[in-house]
Amino acid sequence: MTAFKETRECNLPQRLLDRFRADPYARRMGFALLEAAPGYARVAVDVTPDLFNFAGTPHGGLLFSLADYALAVASNSHNRIAVATSVSIQFLAAASLGERLIAEARENHVTRRAGFYDMTVTTASGQLIARCLGVVHRTERPLIEEAPAAR
Repeated sequence: MTAFKETRECNLPQRLLDRFRADPYARRMGFALLEAAPGYARVAVDVTPDLFNFAGTPHGGLLFSLADYALAVASNSHNRIAVATSVSIQFLAAASLGERLIAEARENHVTRRAGFYDMTVTTASGQLIARCLGVVHRTERPLIEEAPAAR
């Protein structure tokens, strides 16, 4: 696994960032949280041979999982537990061994009970690999007891 360095300051409370970075599945997959702000997340992974499928391309589940992690961070960044109810993905290109994939999730509409997010997966050089649309159910329960920074 590669050690990632944050590219920008994260605009969320440290306890919330620590919670996101401690996600067991994301850690197992080698995902790194690069940037986070209310309604936004940027995450990365390096494409290694163990992430390929039998056809010789990075597994679609990897791309989906990376985008889903970005969605989880962006949608929970308001310190309200949010769970995905629907995510669609379109695979547009295949990444190559050794490339760094970056997933970004951006909130485009939020209500008291729902949130709508656009996600992209690109290579570090900017090639679009996949695009996604995610919908989450927003609960009233806080993720941590400390409130996130004001918008």
